[in-house]
Amino acid sequence: MGGTRAAVSELVVARAVAAAAAGVAGVAAVSPGRFARVGTYGPGELVRGVAVGRSAGGLTIAVHIRARYRPSSPLPALADRVREAARGAVAGLGAGPVGRVDVAVDDLVVEEGLG
Repeated sequence: MGGTRAAVSELVVARAVAAAAAGVAGVAAVSPGRFARVGTYGPGELVRGVAVGRSAGGLTIAVHIRARYRPSSPLPALADRVREAARGAVAGLGAGPVGRVDVAVDDLVVEEGLG
């Protein structure tokens, strides 16, 4: 019953973060990246739109999204909600500390009547 915990793979973290980000109100989809493809690779699998790495400060995460355009919802606030969701997903896995979470808005989805 020591304090050691099994390492959680980057692929498992990326799956959890992608699902959490997709569930945030205002996110139309997780994006594979606009100018360069972003993803986390594992055996026979690729999680598009989320890059997970490890550094001395903990996990580093980059999440790329397509946002729903709403005049009442500023993009910086949406990015903060995505960061919070990503951190919550990692905490739920017990995957260790999260250093940095970068959120890139690759595209806007304009809903009918708002454009």
